[in-house]
Amino acid sequence: MQFLLWFSLILVAFIYFGYPVVIFVIARILGKEVNKSDITPSVSLIIPVHNEEKVIDQKIQNILQLDYPEDKLEIIFALDGCTDRTKEIILENKNGRITILDKEEREGKVRTLNKAVKTAKGEIVVFSDANSIHKQDTLRKLVRNFADKETGCVCGRLKYTDTDNGSVGEGEDLYWKYEYFLKRQESRIGKLIITNGSIQAIRRSLYPYPDPEIADDFSIPLLVQTQGYRVLYEPQAVVREVATQSLKEEFNQKVRIISQGFKGAAMLRRDLLKLGGLGLFEFLFHKLLRWLVPLFLTVIFVSNIFLLDSAVYFNLFILQSLFYLFSITGYLLRNKNKIKVFYIPFYFCLVNFTSLVAMYRVLIKAQTRIWEKAHSTRATPVKRNAYCVPRTASKRR
Repeated sequence: MQFLLWFSLILVAFIYFGYPVVIFVIARILGKEVNKSDITPSVSLIIPVHNEEKVIDQKIQNILQLDYPEDKLEIIFALDGCTDRTKEIILENKNGRITILDKEEREGKVRTLNKAVKTAKGEIVVFSDANSIHKQDTLRKLVRNFADKETGCVCGRLKYTDTDNGSVGEGEDLYWKYEYFLKRQESRIGKLIITNGSIQAIRRSLYPYPDPEIADDFSIPLLVQTQGYRVLYEPQAVVREVATQSLKEEFNQKVRIISQGFKGAAMLRRDLLKLGGLGLFEFLFHKLLRWLVPLFLTVIFVSNIFLLDSAVYFNLFILQSLFYLFSITGYLLRNKNKIKVFYIPFYFCLVNFTSLVAMYRVLIKAQTRIWEKAHSTRATPVKRNAYCVPRTASKRR
C-alpha cells in the first residue's frame, strides 16, 4: 500500500510540476529560434460552421477587416449541415473573396476540413472557429513563421473573455495559462504536441487529411512532425473567445476532447513512435498520463485509508479530505465564487472527472466525431481596439 501511494503521489506531482521544469530545461538546451520574416504567402482561411447564426455576421466582418493583402487571402466557409440562417447571413455579406462550401448532411468538423482543404488554393491553410475574433495582425504573425523552411504547422494563442463570471471560466483561464507555458517550451524544440483548432496554420502541401474520428488539433501536429517538419507556437497570433460559463458545457466539451485524445493515441500509435524519445516523453507526460491522473488519485486516496495508523499518513489523509472538501465548496459556489482556494480545487476535480467519463466513453465506443457547441461561448467577445470587432456587434448581456 505504501508503494502504491508514494508511486502514484510522486507520479502525479511530476506530471503537474516536474514535467514543466524538465521541459523548460530541455528547451533551453536543445531549443532554437525560428527564422521569422514578414512574408505574405497566399492564405486560405477555412472556417467550419454548424448553425452559427448568432456569431457568423461578426465573424465575417472580423475577417474582412484583417490586415492582410486582399489578393492573397481566400476565405472559405465550410458549412456542416446547417439548419438555421447561417448560410443566408453569409450570402447577405458575401463578396468576391468568400467561398461557401455547403452540404446538407452533418459529417463532423474534421471531415468538413478535409473537404475544404481539397478546394483551397492558398500556400498556407489557416483554420479558425466561427466564434473566434482575430486580432488585426493575427494572420501576419502566424505566417511569418513559415519563412523558415523547417516549419510545417503553427498554432496561435487563444485568449478568453468573461472569465470573471464564475469558477468555470476562472478555472479555464488558469488552465490555459499553464498550458501556454508548456506550449512555449515545446515550441522551442519544434515539437508542439497539441495545437488549438481555433487558430492554427499548416502548409497546404503537408495537410495529412486525418481520420474524422481524431481531433484535428491532435492529429495534424503529430502527422506534420512525422513528415520531418517543426510544429510551433506563436503567442503573438491571437484570437479571442468567450469562456464557457456553464458547468455542463465545460464538462461535455472536455469529455469530448479527452475521448478523442484517447482514440487518437490508439489509432495513431505507430505514428507516435516516429516522434522519437523526446516527442514520446512530451506526449506521455503532457497528455496521456495526465488523462490517467484520476486513476492515480483514486489509488492515493484508497491506499491512504489503509495506512491511517501512522501520523504521516493520517495527516496526508486530512490534507486530501480538505482538498476535496474545498472542491465541493467550489462546486456549490460555482456561479459566484471568486476565491481561488475553492475554484482551483473545483476545476482540478472537474477536469479529472471528465477524464474518467472520457475513459468510459472510449470503452463503450461512443462516437466523438460530431458534437454540440457550447452555447454560452457564442456571445460577442469583449471589444478591444486591437481586435477586428464589427461596430454593430452588441455587448453581451
